[in-house]
Amino acid sequence: MEAVAALYSESDAGLAEAVLAQLSHALFDQAEPPAANLMKRLLARANYRLLKRTTVKLAPDDSGVTRYRNRLLERSKHPYAHALLSTSNKESEALVEGGDPMNGPYMMIAPEIRANCNLWDKLFFNSVQGRDVQLRFIWETKATYEEARRRLELGLNVHLKALAAGTGLSMILAYDRLVQTGFDPTRIAVSITDRDVANTRKTHHLLAKLAASRGWNVKGVGEGGMCAHTDDIFHGENEHATAEKHDLVTAVGILEYLQGSTMETTERRHGLVESEDAATGQHLAERLCAMTRDDGSVIVNTYRPHSSTRILELFGKRFDYRDLHHMEMLMRGTKFGKPVVVGSGLIYDVKIFKKSALDQT
Repeated sequence: MEAVAALYSESDAGLAEAVLAQLSHALFDQAEPPAANLMKRLLARANYRLLKRTTVKLAPDDSGVTRYRNRLLERSKHPYAHALLSTSNKESEALVEGGDPMNGPYMMIAPEIRANCNLWDKLFFNSVQGRDVQLRFIWETKATYEEARRRLELGLNVHLKALAAGTGLSMILAYDRLVQTGFDPTRIAVSITDRDVANTRKTHHLLAKLAASRGWNVKGVGEGGMCAHTDDIFHGENEHATAEKHDLVTAVGILEYLQGSTMETTERRHGLVESEDAATGQHLAERLCAMTRDDGSVIVNTYRPHSSTRILELFGKRFDYRDLHHMEMLMRGTKFGKPVVVGSGLIYDVKIFKKSALDQT
C-alpha cells in the first residue's frame, strides 16, 4: 500500500515515476502472471469459512450505515480490511470503496513492489481475486493501447475515456506507452472521470506530477493531452448523447454493481430483498453506445461467482454476476457487435465491443 500512497500523493514525484515505470515494464515487457493455483483456490474456501464464523454484523448507526466486526481483520490495520469493515455512506454500502484499496492489487504486478510488500498486502492482494484483478488490469491496459495504436496507425486521432479513476491508471499507462512508442501526443486526448471527488483529486495529483517531468498537457484535451474530472455517467438523460464522442471508452469494474441480464446476484443467492435500482446495466450499455463514435469501441468485464467473492459478500458487498452470454444479452439493442474476449480468468473476463471495424470499411 506504500506504493499506492507514493503514486497518488501530492509529493514524491520521483518515487511515483519509479512506480509507474515498474508497472509499465511488468505490464508490457514481461509475461503475464498466471491465475491463482489450486492451493490458493482451496485457501480461499477455507478463508471464507473462517471469516464467516468470525464476522459480526453490527446494528446500523444513526446515519443508517451498517458496520462489521472481525478481530482478525481489525488486527491487520490494513486499508483494505478497513474498506471491508466500514463504508462512508449508506448509498455505497454495497461497494468496495476507496481508490487506494482498489488500486492495491495493481501494484503487485511489478516484481520489485511485490518483493517488498508486507504480509497483509500479500494475503489481500495475492489472493484468488487479487490475482484476477491484476490480470484484468493487464488485459484492459493492453487492449486500450492496442486499440488506440491501431487507430493512430491508420492516420486517425484518438479520444479515449475512462469511466472510473481506478481504470484511469490503466489509461495513463496506455497513454505513456503510446507516447514512448513515438506517436504524437497532440493526436491523443484522454479523459479520466469518476463520480467520487476524492478519487478524481488523486488522479489529478498523479497527472500533475507526471506532467512536470514529461511535459504532458493535463489542463485539457483540445490539442491532445489528459484531464481528470468528476462525472456521474448516469447524471442527465441526454447529456452524454449530445456530448463529444469518444473512440474508446473503458468501463471496467462497474457492471458488477448494476442490475440486468445476470446469471446470479448476491440478493438471489442469499434470499435478500432486491430493490430495483434507478441505474442498471442496460442504462450503462445505452450510455456507452451514446458516447462512442459510430466506429467506436468499449472495454468492459464480466464477473463470475467464486469463493473469493463470497468473502466480500460477508461484509455486505452485493454483486451482479454475468458470463459472456449474459454480457451479450446486456449489449443487445445497442450498435455494438459481437465481443472479442481479450483475456479470461477465474473470476473476470475482459472483452472489447466494437461498433464497426475500421479496416473493413
